[in-house]
Amino acid sequence: MAPKTYALADKEARATVPPLEYRNYPAYAYTTQAAIVEVDEQTGVVRVLKILAAHDCGRAINVQKIEGQIEGSCLQGLGYALSERYLLDEGRPLTRTYGQLGVPTIAAMPEVVSLLVEDPEPCGPFGAKGISEVATVPVTPAILNAIHDAIGFRVHRLPADARSVREFLAGR
Repeated sequence: MAPKTYALADKEARATVPPLEYRNYPAYAYTTQAAIVEVDEQTGVVRVLKILAAHDCGRAINVQKIEGQIEGSCLQGLGYALSERYLLDEGRPLTRTYGQLGVPTIAAMPEVVSLLVEDPEPCGPFGAKGISEVATVPVTPAILNAIHDAIGFRVHRLPADARSVREFLAGR
């Protein structure tokens, strides 16, 4: 029998249910990623060469779909890390199109190595766990950590575009 799950807003359950029995979701998925980047110290341009993405997917029922989700998530996180800038003026959007936003195209796609960790979840369908948005979470920090490793300086604001990286390099 599947363990009982509780809504995030259920404060009573959070206060009274023992920690080992309290669950918001039937299955938790775990993920980690590492990025390999190249930084041109003259221009500030960061190129992501490779992303290693290890994901606990429970049982991998459809490997091609899981890998596709991971690859799409990596490109989305790459955009957040390096190019996307949503500008507002007193709460009104100045950025009106994807072109203005800086969403990366497939040309920016690095090599992605998907490492699927299969730890079947008894409560999941056929042992599967979700892979959706959890695949997006570690990409940006992995890229920023790789930039730090490459230039010895930690970027603290996004995006870490060429102008920002050049400014950081000039200030060191």
